[in-house]
Amino acid sequence: MTENVFIYKDNKAIIICPKCEKSKAIDVSEELGSKYLVRLKHKCSCGYLYIVLLERRKRHRKIINLPGTYTCFVSGEQAAKGSMTIQDITRAGLSFKLDESANQKFNMGDTLLLEFHLDDKSKSLIKKEAVIRNIRSPYIGVEFSSVDLYDRALGRYMFS
Repeated sequence: MTENVFIYKDNKAIIICPKCEKSKAIDVSEELGSKYLVRLKHKCSCGYLYIVLLERRKRHRKIINLPGTYTCFVSGEQAAKGSMTIQDITRAGLSFKLDESANQKFNMGDTLLLEFHLDDKSKSLIKKEAVIRNIRSPYIGVEFSSVDLYDRALGRYMFS
């Protein structure tokens, strides 16, 4: 079993034993220089041995599978519309896959208006303007143009 843990500002990671739920802060300063995926074996005081995967992303990423739509703008003019399936989301952006029928070509820096409903109890509608930051066909990674830290629906959803 592998547990993902986030690294905090003081180069500490809080690990929680999946068996007994005891927590421990460990210093991961030495592992931060590695350009490779970092897995650490940890043996809890209860005797349970498990693997910890250090997550170096700045924000929590939630894996999802939600339908949505995009509108692409080039030089301020609407260039295309289509359907997408969102693969993962953070409070700062998301990754999506174009539906198979789409033949849209995107460029880095293109502006998109994204609309989708979360799969929470209230089916919250999310409308975000975003900029394309990476293209790894068939996946497109975008960063929201403004990160609204007070977007309650998205904030609650990320940690539900």
